[in-house]
Amino acid sequence: MTPILILTHGEFGPILLKSAEAMYGPQRDAVAMGLSPDESREDFALRVKEAVKGLPSCPLVLVDLACGTPWNVALMEGCAQEGEVLAGLSLPLLLEALGLRETLSPRPLAAEVARQAPQTFVRASEMIGRAAPGGGA
Repeated sequence: MTPILILTHGEFGPILLKSAEAMYGPQRDAVAMGLSPDESREDFALRVKEAVKGLPSCPLVLVDLACGTPWNVALMEGCAQEGEVLAGLSLPLLLEALGLRETLSPRPLAAEVARQAPQTFVRASEMIGRAAPGGGA
C-alpha cells in the first residue's frame, strides 16, 4: 500500500483528510499537515521530515499548490525521487488516490490520479445539457 502525505497551506489538507475519512473510514498511513501562517519553512520542513520517517515506505505527496512552500519542502525532502509529488489537491483526487493506493506504488498511483484530474471538474450546464445563464456554453 502506498502511504499518502498531504501538505497544504493552512488547515486545507487536514480538513480534506477528515472529509475523506468520513466517507472511506480511518486511513492507515495517510498523514495531512498544514503550514501555519506563522511557521517558517524550516520548521515545516522538520515536521515533514519526521512525518516521512514515520511512514513505512516512500509516499505519494499531494500538495495544494505547485511551487508553494509545501511543494518546495516535499521536493527538498526527496519525496519526488522514489515517490511522487502532485499539486492541485482536491477532495475528488484525494478520494481517487485513497481508493487506488492498495494496489499501486507511488508513481503509477500518481499517474492514475493525474489521468483522472480533468474528470473531477464538472460544469452543471454541461451535465444538464444546456448553456449556463448569462453566457455561452
